Amino acid sequence: MCTGPAVTGPNLDSGLLAEGRITGAVGQINALISPGVNNYNSLYVQVQRRVAHGLELMSSYTFSKSTQSGADFNNQFDLSNTHGPSLLDQRHRLSIAAVYSSDASGVSNMAERRLLSDWTVSTVMQFNSGRPYTGLLSSACTGPNLANCGSSGNNTLNDSAVIESTGNTAAGLAGAGPVPGVSYNTFYGPWINEIDLGLTRSFHITEHHQVQLQAQVFNLFNHANYFVQAGAGIVQTHYNPVGPTCGDGATLNQTCFLVPATGFQNAGVHQSAERPTYISIRVSLQVLMGAQSNLNFWASLIPSACILGIKGLLT
Repeated sequence: MCTGPAVTGPNLDSGLLAEGRITGAVGQINALISPGVNNYNSLYVQVQRRVAHGLELMSSYTFSKSTQSGADFNNQFDLSNTHGPSLLDQRHRLSIAAVYSSDASGVSNMAERRLLSDWTVSTVMQFNSGRPYTGLLSSACTGPNLANCGSSGNNTLNDSAVIESTGNTAAGLAGAGPVPGVSYNTFYGPWINEIDLGLTRSFHITEHHQVQLQAQVFNLFNHANYFVQAGAGIVQTHYNPVGPTCGDGATLNQTCFLVPATGFQNAGVHQSAERPTYISIRVSLQVLMGAQSNLNFWASLIPSACILGIKGLLT
């Protein structure tokens, strides 16, 4: 027993798009038009705290909405259903940057003052909402029933763009038809969150000589960030269309029942699967005639490699 709303639409079975041609000797005729309209609206807020008590802070937040009409379409005969969020829509973006430099000038004990002075802690934090994608009909399981999946030739349904000789439409549809009655790009991928941390300690050897030890950790908490863009990186297949005449490439009035597909909305590829750590040593000294020479010794430690290099700079 199938339950749910019924949707009636044009037959966009890829096996029937030749219907109505005067002669089979004429191939496709492509008309390149510019019906697309994109709109972007946003609210941007920035808060900044100047250096006070060793702390400097800057934070920014963007609330935005990007929409499109007539850009990606599945029905070349009707562009009215193409309005929706664009593939670049990202509703929320929060960035926080902070730097703290220790000041132990008020400590009376010289040893404690030297131990607590010249430390710098910095961080950059980014929190970004996911980007949209469209729920699709499976083109690999179109047939009379799930047991005989693909017996009718796996015709793509509800998408005329997939068989165009020039692939210039439906960028986010991944070669399959969208679910009828559901707008484009109504589903969103997971958030992308990343926190980076840096720690620096300066050692003053003389008035003109100092050594800095620096350590940086990216994606401090090893958060799994998934890349979702233009449908890539996530399972878009929402339903398997099945029925006695569904996608048979011959019947004008087809009936398809939409069976939920397994794995829909499962994210696939990590955008950041590692937590790299960088450690560096910098020596700064003053030479004759006021010229400054910086000799940088740096080492990079990452999970898969260890690199040691020397870089010299004379200015």
